[in-house]
Amino acid sequence: MSETPPAPDTRRPANGASPPRRRVNRREQILRAAADVFATQGFHNTSLADIATMLDITPAGVLHHFGSKTGLLTAVLELRDDTDPAPEGSPMLDHLVTTAERNSERPGTTQLYAVLSAESATEDHPAQDWFRNRYTVLRREIEDAILDRLGPGQRGSAGAPGPGGHSPAGAAAAAVIAVMDGLQVQWLLDPEAVDMALVTETVIDALVARLARGE
Repeated sequence: MSETPPAPDTRRPANGASPPRRRVNRREQILRAAADVFATQGFHNTSLADIATMLDITPAGVLHHFGSKTGLLTAVLELRDDTDPAPEGSPMLDHLVTTAERNSERPGTTQLYAVLSAESATEDHPAQDWFRNRYTVLRREIEDAILDRLGPGQRGSAGAPGPGGHSPAGAAAAAVIAVMDGLQVQWLLDPEAVDMALVTETVIDALVARLARGE
């Protein structure tokens, strides 16, 4: 016959303090919930109440951590960049390929950026400045990476501004971003039809080779 197991000890410590409780990072919970709902509904179609309901808190509880719905949106957008910083110079190009591969493993984040980047082009969208600045920085970083990968003999011509004020390396950087953003939409619609990492690497290699030939 088995013995009756002892009852759990629910007594308080000798000093009368309550047993230690695991702290909940409420701010991080709100960020994750907001990212999920922004990805599926967009910014304008999402209310603070929608996010609060997911966590069984009040809208005021959300505002306590972020101040406003716009502040929450900015924090969500910065979340991925804070956890996935890009290297400088030529390794940045390899990082883009790795990012494309990683994006295929995190559909929620990929959908979030695809939805919000497109939505930000609408008038008075609160993320418009964030995405504009992000693209400005990305173009500059990728242009620098392309120039770094080219040989010294090709950097001068590739980095020289043309009649419109844009350098060939700068145009190539914009093309890489356009390809990656477009691939995300294609992949979200039909994941089996697109290998984002392979296409990104192919385009980068082709553009760098074209600049190396002086074209």
